[in-house]
Amino acid sequence: MSKNPAPWYKQPWLLFLLGMLGFGISGGTTLLIVAINNQDPVLSDDYYDVGKGINQSLARESFADQLKLSADIRIDSLTGEIELQLSGLSRPEQITLNVISPTQPDKDRTIKLTHSASEPGRYVGQLLDEIIGRRFLELLGQEGGQEWRLFDEFYLQAEQQLVLSAEF
Repeated sequence: MSKNPAPWYKQPWLLFLLGMLGFGISGGTTLLIVAINNQDPVLSDDYYDVGKGINQSLARESFADQLKLSADIRIDSLTGEIELQLSGLSRPEQITLNVISPTQPDKDRTIKLTHSASEPGRYVGQLLDEIIGRRFLELLGQEGGQEWRLFDEFYLQAEQQLVLSAEF
């Protein structure tokens, strides 16, 4: 009693191998499409310009240290008002506060803070949306035609008081 084997195209191992091959091709194609559509914007190809920028940042932070600058920042998440009290040897008419997301450039914010005429060292600005999470805060101003910079990393929450100081 001999049993005839099924033809080759009806063997279970063939379906298993073709299934694995199809799964690999479809998975690889999906990953390729995702990689092409979501390129990493964090990397820079121009290392020379990045190096020059680092040197410029260090010079601005050193100048802020010479001016003995410190800033107390209060962010009101309900109204979006940012109040800054600047102490030290600089009183520019306008200060720029950059709120930088470390990984998502679309969440970066730039806020112009204007000097309050009634109180020396007090600056106010308006935030359009709530900012929560890990952020770099960069405060930029000018004194005597030279730019200074205060910079630090914070985990921002709903209501918070922050202190930026020049510790170079």
